[in-house]
Parts: sequence; structure tokens; C-alpha cells
Amino acid sequence: MGDAGPALPGPLDCDVAIIGAGITGALVADALVATGLRVVMLDQREPALGSTAASTALLQYENDTHLTDLARMLGAQRATLAYRACVRSFAVLEARFPELLAQSDYQRRESVYLAADEKAVDRLRAELAARQAIGIHVDWLDEAELRKRHGCRRPGAIVSSLAATLDPVRFTRGVLSGCVRHGVQVYSRAMVERIEESSDALLLHVAGGGNVRAAQVVVAAGYESMRFAPPVADIDNTFALVTEPLADAQRAAALPQIWESARPYLYLRGTRDGRVMLGGADVRFKSAVAREALLPRQVRQLAAAYEELFGEKLPPIAHTWAGSFATTPDGLPYIGRVPGWNPRLQFALCYGGNGITFAVHAGDIVRAGIEGREHPLEPVFGFGRSETVQLGEQGGERKRARAVES
Repeated sequence: MGDAGPALPGPLDCDVAIIGAGITGALVADALVATGLRVVMLDQREPALGSTAASTALLQYENDTHLTDLARMLGAQRATLAYRACVRSFAVLEARFPELLAQSDYQRRESVYLAADEKAVDRLRAELAARQAIGIHVDWLDEAELRKRHGCRRPGAIVSSLAATLDPVRFTRGVLSGCVRHGVQVYSRAMVERIEESSDALLLHVAGGGNVRAAQVVVAAGYESMRFAPPVADIDNTFALVTEPLADAQRAAALPQIWESARPYLYLRGTRDGRVMLGGADVRFKSAVAREALLPRQVRQLAAAYEELFGEKLPPIAHTWAGSFATTPDGLPYIGRVPGWNPRLQFALCYGGNGITFAVHAGDIVRAGIEGREHPLEPVFGFGRSETVQLGEQGGERKRARAVES
């Protein structure tokens, strides 16, 4: 699929309308192709140019909420289910899209989760033990080994081999191209202003006319979905940069994914062409104008954090950007129907730390809902868990660039 999709030609009828043509919407559409349903996708931008384009695309099973904390919030059984689902995401993704992943610069990497200071070491060692107890392979790096392997000046870290990176825009457009070949209609510059209920369908009112009547609707528009969804998330700003290629390009290419236990935290990875991409310095969202005004100051914070971590000056910066992203109280997504709401309406709100990892499961959950089946991940990724997690205003853990640019 090219950069641009066609504009909505006029009123349409369909079985399923998906609002949002980013990576989550694309994976939902892909899961529905085999059903034979008429699927229409609507995006107010071009496909993949919202949060997908702004993401730093660190794929991890690890949640911003520790397994030990999630067990206290949801119970040990549901916390284990959530973590194991994220572990499975890699095998699911690789089995479903082997050729497309190769074309999208997909690469397995290590994940190194740093103890921000000495006080964090005991907590991370407890987290290490909890993950090992449910069958996740993780190891501990002490201070000396951490500095020797990666140059990081921290007292220790959890290291995992289960992480990856990819080009999210290329991957999303590849998925969408496959969907279009199987009959999915994708329309750009189609902003849904409101959703109107009727007895046998939902009517999507699109700016400029050309409304869509759908038997089922799935909202998968990133944090902008919150115009239609219950208040399950907060919005923050995050800031990111990518450097010019390093003199030792191989050093950058060999870097693992690195992030830390501080909140908000620094996160970084290398690229195949020898650059370093890093982000963080998160602050609460006020407006897009205020966010952009903060960019120079927050980039200086990122540069200082890099220099403190590695004991060296940040290489010259090639590009900087800012974005806004949503976080949930427990760091997990909200996927499926909302209890008490119209049963024709579902959401794929892949918020929290692992937006892409969660999105791998979103299509199957949504399809199960359309087909009237229960899905085994509903207890942890569904809206019904909100009885144990306070909705709305959230303190504590914050996240990286699952961002939407201005």
C-alpha cells in the first residue's frame, strides 16, 4: 500500500468499520479478513502516520508495571496470564508475517532493564525471581558485567533475550496492503466526528460527509480513541531523538534495548545504520502547542541522561520529535466491549508499555467478540477487569513513545 489511501467516496455500508489505520487497526483488519466480512477502515490522516509513525518501536513482553505489582493489582493468576500473553506475541507475530517482518527491518534484540540506583536493586531482584517463577527466562547482570558488556553505569539490570525492533510504518503498510488485496477498503482523510446508534447498526458521521453505516465498529485510533471511549487512561507527552551515525556504527547496531526502573525513564536502542535512538523526559499533556514548546528543553534532558548513563557526550543529533501517548493504571490495554455499552461497539486501546505487543492479540479478541465467543485474554485485557483497577486519573508509572505527532 502506498503512502496515501483514497478519500471516502460517499455513504457506505459495511459489516465492520475500523476507526484508525495504524498498526493496531491493521492487525485487527488482518484478523477479520478470513471471516469474509465487509471491512472498511477510516483514518483522519494517511495510513500509519499517527502514533505508528512516531513510535520508537521497542517490542517487549515486559510491562511498565512489574509482574510483582500487577499480581497485587489483579491477582497472581491474571498477572501471569498477561505476562505470558506478551511473551507469546513474538511467536504469533513471527509465524503470521515472516516475509513482511524481514522486509520491515525486524530484528530480535536483548532487553536490558536497569536498576536506576542502589535502592532499586532489591526490587528488581524480586521482579527477576517472579518472572523466573512463571517460566520466563531472565538473568541478572551485576554492575561490573553491565559496564563491560554495554557501558552502562548502573548497579545492576535484568536482561532478557526476548525483545525486538522493527520499522512500524513499513510493517503497517505491508499488513494493510495484504488486507486491501483481500477486499478491505481503507480510506484516508476521513475523520469520524461522532458515532450514532440505531437499532440494527452504528452510523459513523465523517467530517465533510460520506457517512458509514456499520453492523459493528472497532475504535483503534490510539489515544485519540478517548473521544469515544470511557476514561480508562491518562495522556502524557514524551520526547525522542535520533543521532547521526556513530563513528563506530557497529557499536550502535549491537546495542540492546535499554530502559530503567526510574519513572519517567530513559529508553534507547541502536539502529542498523549505526545511530542511537533515545527518548523519555515525559511530562503531563496540556496541549500540543505546549508540548512542542517544551521539546528543546526536554531534548537537553535526554542528552544529559545519556551522558550520565554512559559517561560520554551524546553524538550529534539528527532529528528530534515530541508526541502524546496514553497510559492505563495497570499498564495493560483495554480491548473488546465495554460492559453496559452498545454491544456493536468494540475498542482496541493498546495503551501502556507494549502497544505493538498488545496489538498482536487485539485482532483475535475483537474477532471473538464479533463471533460471539469468549476470549481467554478478556480477564486481563478486557474492560471487565476495571472492578479491580481504578479508572481515570493515574499516578505512578509512565511510558515511552507510543506517541502521536502534531
